Amino acid sequence: MSTAATTHPGPFDKLDRDQFDSDGLARGLAGRFSVVAAVLRAPGAFVRDLRGDRNLRHYAGSLVLTTILFSAAYGAILGMFHPGLQTLFAAAKLPVVVLGTAILCTPTFYVFNAILGSKFTLRQTLAAVLFLSTSIALVLLAFAPIAWFFTVSTNGAGFLVSLHLSVFLIAAMYGIHSLNTARKYLDHIEREHTPIHGAFLFLWFVIVLFVALQMAYYLRPFLEPSPELRFFLGERGLFLDALR
Repeated sequence: MSTAATTHPGPFDKLDRDQFDSDGLARGLAGRFSVVAAVLRAPGAFVRDLRGDRNLRHYAGSLVLTTILFSAAYGAILGMFHPGLQTLFAAAKLPVVVLGTAILCTPTFYVFNAILGSKFTLRQTLAAVLFLSTSIALVLLAFAPIAWFFTVSTNGAGFLVSLHLSVFLIAAMYGIHSLNTARKYLDHIEREHTPIHGAFLFLWFVIVLFVALQMAYYLRPFLEPSPELRFFLGERGLFLDALR
């Protein structure tokens, strides 16, 4: 009596099958937004392009564009708690927080991974970090309708702060998960060196979180308009002061 062998799919089988035409990123505005498909449905294809340094200039431009627009949409919803000029200010501030944090933390990511043996170029490193920022912005956009509904239907600033903080936390966790999955897949397909060091990655995530909190604190307020209706207050302080 023969027993049929049961094959179990490997952890990277789905990523190995991912397909994405990155040449299409250069085909106008619609092509730029096609990067969303790479982030959500074909991250394996993005990682292979990242490893091969293929079309990274187009990837970077597309990831920056989607990060700015998607986070600006959520920022506008934050500002709708006080409609008017504050809506525009909040829409401009949130992309600065999300994209600004990614750019500020890229040199640390690049230098320490290089010290730990990575052969990634700065362009490859920047593309990986922008993959994280776009993943975060996509989750913010996914929660945008729910956030909008509660923003326009309640007067409770305390509840809204908790709601938005929860959304930001979920978005950050998804971004961390996405980049860590990309790291594991890179380790799977790259045999000569470790492109992203796993232990340092989690330390870097903590650094990113602290930088994002400080930038958001510095660019406050998002819900309440400033008395002078300026873009930001520019007052020095540590984000921990908000907990006092």
